[in-house]
Amino acid sequence: MTTDRCLIVIAGILEDCTFNHICFIAKNLSTILPNFHYRSISKSSAKWDCWLKETCDLYKWTHTKSPLIWREIGLSRTHVNYIGGSFQFWELLHKYYNISLYLNKEELDALQADVLLAHNIESQRSKLLQIQEKYCLIMIIGAGRSMCLDLVPQLLMTKELWLSRGIVINLYDEPGCFFKLKRIFKDARTTGAGLNTVNIVENIPDGLKNCDILIYLDSLVREEYEGTDNWLQRNYKTIANLCTQINEYAPSHMKVIFCSRCLPCFYANIMLELVTKLSSTNIVVASAHYGLELIYTFVSSLGLTQQNFGCPPVWGFLGISHFVDVHHMIQKCDVYYPNKRALNLNENMILPLGIQHSELRWFFYMAHDKYPYKNHFKRKALLRYQMGRSEDLPKCRAICDLLKLWYSKKESIGDEIISLGIASDGSFGIPKGLVFSQPVYLKECDDGLRIWVPFKDFPMPNMPLSIFQSLIDTAIYIKKKITEFKNCFDATNFQLK
Repeated sequence: MTTDRCLIVIAGILEDCTFNHICFIAKNLSTILPNFHYRSISKSSAKWDCWLKETCDLYKWTHTKSPLIWREIGLSRTHVNYIGGSFQFWELLHKYYNISLYLNKEELDALQADVLLAHNIESQRSKLLQIQEKYCLIMIIGAGRSMCLDLVPQLLMTKELWLSRGIVINLYDEPGCFFKLKRIFKDARTTGAGLNTVNIVENIPDGLKNCDILIYLDSLVREEYEGTDNWLQRNYKTIANLCTQINEYAPSHMKVIFCSRCLPCFYANIMLELVTKLSSTNIVVASAHYGLELIYTFVSSLGLTQQNFGCPPVWGFLGISHFVDVHHMIQKCDVYYPNKRALNLNENMILPLGIQHSELRWFFYMAHDKYPYKNHFKRKALLRYQMGRSEDLPKCRAICDLLKLWYSKKESIGDEIISLGIASDGSFGIPKGLVFSQPVYLKECDDGLRIWVPFKDFPMPNMPLSIFQSLIDTAIYIKKKITEFKNCFDATNFQLK
């Protein structure tokens, strides 16, 4: 850098199209010409007059309107030369760079609209970054569920979610569940060494403001003798109301994880239909817990341990039907390859007789003639009888493992394949846009965002194709109900108006 470095400063009102035009030209010139440097100062129309007066008084200038342009010369930028307004700037460009530019009114208006849009996006992004740098804000709806007692401490101890001020978890449930939330609140105070906090919110909008992650555990179970349509309609109303609140109060970067006991894929499809504020890739359904629940009893029945097994893939429209494919579960095996030295075995031999390495295998060779569900259902019934509820740890682990991968601070993401309910892209014969549990992996986009996409190379589930198609057809049928309910409620609201 030389001591005669020249910096052109362009100041003006953000809503001034001439100011934005000059900034646009200066920005492009700075990328083309190595010695052209500029800095822009934008002010709102309300603050411009006051700022302009202070600047002119400081440098003894006389200037009355936007834009104001000057030069700062030298490393310390103490030598300041007044250039003037837009006319003087165009003269400078023509004199030194032989550049003459003209835009008609339509082109100026289009440029102005683009600049204002970019400014608004950048302002929102900077606000979000300021929020995110402080703490990770999580909201749990349905926090009165039994699994929340285990889930909250595990979330607080998930380091991938920690930011400069830790984690804040907002709990919400219906008023009748307040005593359960109070217990969670009390237990959580002993976790996190002051970096984390747990709050109870009185309404959903308060929890959605600045929320980073929404975990939905609530569900409306089917009542005795209740018809399917009526049950689906009750659940639709609940999620539709939540969608309205998300569109109004939630930030656009919020991620939604459904892990409800009933109809989580149905909920996610409703949200994809009604929520306009969130990207479809931000709405997922945890499904790995179905595999985690099954793997223990199945592997134990074969005299093996879980240590070297991956979670089996889970397929289906969760809450209605699903299939755990134990045949395509991954097993890590240690394989020993003897060398030629092993053929001439000598008792005094010290050198190794072979090489041991690990390889991954499908578990089909052990599971092809086994029925994995028998012992699983027995164990599940026994747990429900003894504890009065289903096992919650697999669900907690599924959610936390998902978040660990999604929010990993590693520069390069791994190659983990997990089961997750996401909006399909047409892979595996699943219609595009249908939320369906399937094998997925985490993909990093060019803009740095991480999204879950189907792992297309994964084998199809080990079941007759006709049965798998019936799972898809059932999901399609139920998804059509969303459109019916939406049209029905839209018509009802129109009549009320």
